[in-house]
Amino acid sequence: MKKTSTIFSLTILILSFLYSGKTFSQTILYYENFENGAKATWGTYYKNQEMVTGVPMAQAPKVLTGGANSVGWLQDVNGDYSGSAVAMDGDVTLKDYAIEADVYCYVNHSGGSAYTGLVVYADSAKKDFYKLRVDFDASNRINLSGLKSDPNTFMPLFSKDFKGSENPGLFPTTDGWHKMKIEVRTVNDTTVSFSCYFDGQLLAGSPVSYHKSTAVSAGRFGLYTFQMDADGIPGYFDNVYVTQLATSVEDKEIIPMEYSLLQNYPNPFNPETQISYKLSAGGFTSLSVYDLLGREIKTLVSKEQSAGSYTVSWNGKNEFGNSVPSGVYMYTLKTGHFYESRKMILMK
Repeated sequence: MKKTSTIFSLTILILSFLYSGKTFSQTILYYENFENGAKATWGTYYKNQEMVTGVPMAQAPKVLTGGANSVGWLQDVNGDYSGSAVAMDGDVTLKDYAIEADVYCYVNHSGGSAYTGLVVYADSAKKDFYKLRVDFDASNRINLSGLKSDPNTFMPLFSKDFKGSENPGLFPTTDGWHKMKIEVRTVNDTTVSFSCYFDGQLLAGSPVSYHKSTAVSAGRFGLYTFQMDADGIPGYFDNVYVTQLATSVEDKEIIPMEYSLLQNYPNPFNPETQISYKLSAGGFTSLSVYDLLGREIKTLVSKEQSAGSYTVSWNGKNEFGNSVPSGVYMYTLKTGHFYESRKMILMK
């Protein structure tokens, strides 16, 4: 009886919150959790490439906290493409979107550099795509680059490294699951802009713009894994979300036009949610979570930040690393003269 009452109470809270006028609309284009195997719409970038498939969670090197029974698996088993495997879905005309997923990341792998990551604007006809991939060995970087390369140097025509030294404390030191995200926008036919995130943090150096007459300005989204050997390396993925980004002039500006605190997503959530905000000017910024009695539960941000767009995650735990109970919580952004709070619901 008590459990039924709790569910009923939370349902009322959800309904009252959704109709309170504080709602945030976000168009979800795609979701994949591999619980029923991989969707039939998945394809491959390379001809005769192995497909992404759903496998039991136990096959992954580590269990994904909060994951279900299955994960996606992708690998160039037969070595046809020098250890590289790319799986794609979506429409080749798709523009202005974000892809986010749980990605298993390798650190100092014994077989040499082991890359896993995400793909945007893949177009087989143009023989190009953009990939965000982790490279956590001596390089200690996350690399954003195109597929096309200079025929003389074999280096990518477009490449940007986000270094661990520029993102202190963010990059892992052991293998494990992490959230990766790319927001890609088409500024015009020859210019594309990228905002790249790792574990909910906007990487220092984002956004990045690529301007070239041959730039791919639309395309499919996907998953990526690579290790240069006979059979590549297995890539594991879960909870792939693709969302449509706003295309207003303000949204395409690298520097936001005003301060704003967005509704967390997903909401309600369990076990983790994302909180995004925009700063039109730099300054000391704090973002904290409170219970309905006004007690501070968790400080998510407390530092100087430059103007830009940011996203952080909250895993439903307090400052001591303990999980908090189901219920309604407030999160508050303070910076300069700007102050705003919003509600979110943790439902277990």
